[in-house]
Order: sequence, then structure tokens, then C-alpha cells
Amino acid sequence: MANPILRKQLENGEMVVAPGAYDAITARLFRHLGFGALAVPGSQTGMVLGTTEPLTTLTQMAMVGENVVKGVRGELPVILDAGAGFGDPVHVMNTVEVLEDAGISAIHIEDQVFPKRVSYHRGLEHVVPIDVYQQRIEYALKARKSKDFIIIARNDGYRAVEGGTREDAVKRAHAAMEVGADVIMPMGSKSVEDLQYFRQEIKDVPLAYLPVPGAFEVPEMKEQGWQIVIYPSATLTAAIKGIYHEFKHVKDTGYLLQTPQAEQQEFRDLTNMLMNMDEKMEIEAATTEG
Repeated sequence: MANPILRKQLENGEMVVAPGAYDAITARLFRHLGFGALAVPGSQTGMVLGTTEPLTTLTQMAMVGENVVKGVRGELPVILDAGAGFGDPVHVMNTVEVLEDAGISAIHIEDQVFPKRVSYHRGLEHVVPIDVYQQRIEYALKARKSKDFIIIARNDGYRAVEGGTREDAVKRAHAAMEVGADVIMPMGSKSVEDLQYFRQEIKDVPLAYLPVPGAFEVPEMKEQGWQIVIYPSATLTAAIKGIYHEFKHVKDTGYLLQTPQAEQQEFRDLTNMLMNMDEKMEIEAATTEG
């Protein structure tokens, strides 16, 4: 069943910041750092799997999401990117059932075409008609077992290749709200004016945002009245950056980067803690000899 914490956070008006986790260890690290929610973004999951989001399957997304949920033993709510719902309404309903059963707390479903196009990574957004989008959200809501399973309605109406406008994004938001969407995620804000416009025109419902480098961050979103911030790929980017510098140095010099011994020990201890090593050793000591 869905974790009820996210529903309570939203009802209490809390700001929810969900960094992107792609396995049990990153999930536990974010819990250790004090974050109150986690995300499983499609873009990051695609990269981890060695492909791109439009080529990931529901099975793959559910597998990664379930690993993140289990990594923190269900203690934190997990928001998962369900893309375009993986098909027509019958497929959307199956998507909800699979992900809710996996312990996910919330999903966001968007109005992009399905199958999704890789060109969306270049900002070329191809969206379905508004009635098709509304139907996706409607059937997603029908499929959930618990109202604690949050349905976030994302739309790319502002960034659509054909006729993309803020006004269309608002129309799509209202269409999703008409059928009961819990949260609205209008994409494409380029200025503070955009943030204010969406907050003013999309009333009485939490708004969610996916920041990218150079975009608005938590303080700005909170100030403008947005309630959920999801980081889609910063975790993997940070990991790749660290690995790149470490092993470029090995390739160039034959040596690992020199790190003070105290810092090395600090991160060894942190890694062991994230792996629950003390707990495992205590059980082993109590149940084995020698």
C-alpha cells in the first residue's frame, strides 16, 4: 500500500523536496541527509539502465522504484515518473496497479505522445490532444486502491512544438483537476512571471516542479507557492562527475586522488552505515561461532 506520509505532507502545506534516487544506497543516503521524500525520475532511471527514458519499460521502472522503497524500508514516500502512462487507458490502469503494489507513494503522468520520443531531451515536446490527456488521468485515478496513492498530472502544453502556450498548459491543468488530479505539474517555466502565472491560474491544488541546472530552486519555488520539487538527474550527474575526476586521475597518473585519511575513513564509515553493516555483524556474531 502507498505510504500515507506524502498525502499528510501536502495537506499540511509542507514543502516536499525529493532528490532522485536510483538504488537502495542512494535512497538511504538521502534519508541519512534528512530528506522527507524520494523520487525515481524517468530520465535518471533510463541513464542508469544504459538507455534513455522513452525506451524504459514499466517493468524496469517498477523494479527500480521497488528497490528504492525497500532500501529505506518504506519509511519515506517515493514519487515515480510514470511517463505517459505506458499506453492507452487500460495500460495506464495497469501502470497504477503495478506501481501501487510496488509500494510507490505517487506517480506523475504526462501528456506527451506514447511511445515517447527521444527528441524530448532537446525540448521538442509532442503532446496528445487535451481530451486524451484528461482520459489518462481519469483512468489512473480509477485504478488506484488508496487515496494515499497520489496522482500528479504533468503537462508540457507550454513547451509543445505545435502551439505551445501558457494558456494551453493551464487548460490542461484544469482538465486534469476536473477528474480529480491530486497535484499539477505544469512544465516549462522560464521566469518568475511564469511561476506566478501558473500559481495564480491553477488554484487550490499543490504544484510540482522539476528543476534543471540554472533553473529555479527550492527557495524560489517555496516563495511562489509551489509545494513539490523533484530533482530528475542531479544525483547521477554528481556521481558521474566524482567518478570521472577520480579515474581520470588514475588514468593520467596511475594513482587514486589523494584524500586525507580522516576523510577516507569518514566515507568508509558512511558507506558501511548505509549498508547496515553493524546490524548484519551483530546478527552474525549472535548466530555463528568464531
